[in-house]
Amino acid sequence: MCAFSHCFRREAGRGQESKGLYRLHQFSKVEMFALTQPSESDKVLMEFVDIQKEILDELQLPYRILNMSTEELGAAAYRKYDIEAWMPHRQDYGEVCSASNCTSY
Repeated sequence: MCAFSHCFRREAGRGQESKGLYRLHQFSKVEMFALTQPSESDKVLMEFVDIQKEILDELQLPYRILNMSTEELGAAAYRKYDIEAWMPHRQDYGEVCSASNCTSY
């Protein structure tokens, strides 16, 4: 399943990341969802990561994939990958995609 949603971020506009257009209070995003058998959830998570990688490859954007530590996971997530693309104006990578396995949350 796929959903398009408008999102609001309370913490945007603070600190170093507030310069330019990197972190906005309001933005829109596409989210992918899958309801799976527990034994298939890790496989589907990696399929989502592969879809995101394919999009970034087609756009010819340099990126890196981060396997997030447990301290970085939200309450629902069992495992999470963030994909960060190189942002020349920041001279750094910034998150553009993420994928989480929320098990039975």
